[in-house]
Amino acid sequence: MRRLGVAVLFLMLLTAVQADDTEVQGWTCGNRGACRKYCYAQEYIVGYHGCPRRLRCCALRF
Repeated sequence: MRRLGVAVLFLMLLTAVQADDTEVQGWTCGNRGACRKYCYAQEYIVGYHGCPRRLRCCALRF
């Protein structure tokens, strides 16, 4: 029973971390970009305007 409680607690913590990440991904900015802490390899930094604190505007390279 104790193992089940630990497993449920772990899953709840894991879900909370993923929920925080999806909230950040909901922000959009200029040039059809998205606000992220770090840009992916296929993206470049457009700037910081339109994003919350500590996030940068990332847009896809075409």
